[in-house]
Amino acid sequence: MLFFAGMMMFMNVLLLTVLVPGGPIENRDFQALKGIVFWGFNVFLISLGIASYVTSYLLMTASPYAVRMAQVLAVLYFGVYMVDLAGIFPKSPTKMSKVLMLMEIVNASMAVLLFICVTAAGKVVM
Repeated sequence: MLFFAGMMMFMNVLLLTVLVPGGPIENRDFQALKGIVFWGFNVFLISLGIASYVTSYLLMTASPYAVRMAQVLAVLYFGVYMVDLAGIFPKSPTKMSKVLMLMEIVNASMAVLLFICVTAAGKVVM
């Protein structure tokens, strides 16, 4: 069960990387974001990605810390997508495309599924 959760964590980080600004799906203009806000958000997303790769590995090796880490990361993923879908942050003069919106809904759903899966896996292991 933890191996499956690790694969789900890996899928979450892959789905996030597809949404890189200037990439195949994310076409909004974020030039209005200034210095610390722009770089702070980028550092947060990069850290989320790196932590996800590490947690994915830890889940697959059944580390005792992996379940809690995965739960926290799943909540962070969900929060990132919900804040963007709600139009709170990041603000852009370019409207969100329908493909991007659909991807973010799918990704938020995957984050919820990840949380449920790792929570169930953690109860089985304990």
